[in-house]
Amino acid sequence: MNIIQPQSWSPGQPVPVNANRITLAAIITHLFFPISPRTIERWPLVVRRPNRAAVYNVEEALKYAQKLYDAAYCYKQTAVIQP
Repeated sequence: MNIIQPQSWSPGQPVPVNANRITLAAIITHLFFPISPRTIERWPLVVRRPNRAAVYNVEEALKYAQKLYDAAYCYKQTAVIQP
């Protein structure tokens, strides 16, 4: 059975202790980089399933997102000056 889980967080609100994939994706997208709830399924995070709903620890997910962000390739763009 597929239950639709709404996003229950928006910028400006405190970050919850636990969250579903949709809410977690919204938090990580706001704080770090764009991500989909499906991608979070693939991350090596501990999943708790109270009442058969997948719930993740937000602090653990944010630490993993920070690790990915810090390891990401970065470069400085060169300015193109038009005559």
